[in-house]
Amino acid sequence: MYKCLICGYLYNSEEGDPLHGIEPNTNFEDIPDSWVCPVCGVSKEHFEKIN
Repeated sequence: MYKCLICGYLYNSEEGDPLHGIEPNTNFEDIPDSWVCPVCGVSKEHFEKIN
């Protein structure tokens, strides 16, 4: 799971982000660099891996 450092949004690879074109079971590393946090709009570089 990855957490947005700005707003706290949690990206769960099992769920993906279907509303923004990311299918379920998509690893965070496989998401296009153009993807942004669906809550606050920051890029992937503002996420960190959490346990």
